[in-house]
Amino acid sequence: MNSPETHRSIPIKQVMPLGRVRKMMAQSMQASVQRAALSQVTREMDLSAVQAARAAAGEQRHSLNTYIMAAVARTLPNHPLLNAELVDDKVVVFDAVNLGMAVAVNDGLVVTVVRDADRLSLDDLAAAIGDLAGRARAGKIKLSDIEGGTFTLSNLGMFGIDGGFPLPRPPEGAILLVGRVRPQPALVSGALVERPVAWFSLTFDHRFIDGATAAAFLQEVQERLVDADAWDEI
Repeated sequence: MNSPETHRSIPIKQVMPLGRVRKMMAQSMQASVQRAALSQVTREMDLSAVQAARAAAGEQRHSLNTYIMAAVARTLPNHPLLNAELVDDKVVVFDAVNLGMAVAVNDGLVVTVVRDADRLSLDDLAAAIGDLAGRARAGKIKLSDIEGGTFTLSNLGMFGIDGGFPLPRPPEGAILLVGRVRPQPALVSGALVERPVAWFSLTFDHRFIDGATAAAFLQEVQERLVDADAWDEI
């Protein structure tokens, strides 16, 4: 086998060893492809009610991602197969919603876990998100901060991404990718208005989650996102 310096007889600029986080990601993603029958559904989401709630509360108080994570966390208990994993020939449905949150760090991406996310108020959820993201970027994350997830959300909107095909983090059965928010024209009561929208891409293990189940989950997430009154209650 050729050494890196002579690989394929092509001049090499640099050889970069995989860092610890990247190596863990590589193993996890390979396992995801090998173990599951992956499929995906996507839909465009109207975020106008969320943006209005943020404006009313002061946009610096909570990020858009906090509202999206809150909507996802509260929806998961109503769609148990999305908060489950397949063990041999049995589907194990979890009572806790431990929501994984992808955080970009220096040598890759780490998924931290907000435990019992569906039971947290918006303020408490925001605090947990800020704490985990801050410690992850500072390299101070603990093993307990990345273990025990039941569903993962990855928001790549800040990088200008519209959508993609994320891979579930084994042994989780599904992952949701959120794209960038952009203005979109819409007809409301006969009038042309502008609405902020984003694509939500849900990848799932088709061995025990079917397309209709995944679509119903996204439908309820959208219903929560457009329910302006809901954001006054959490």
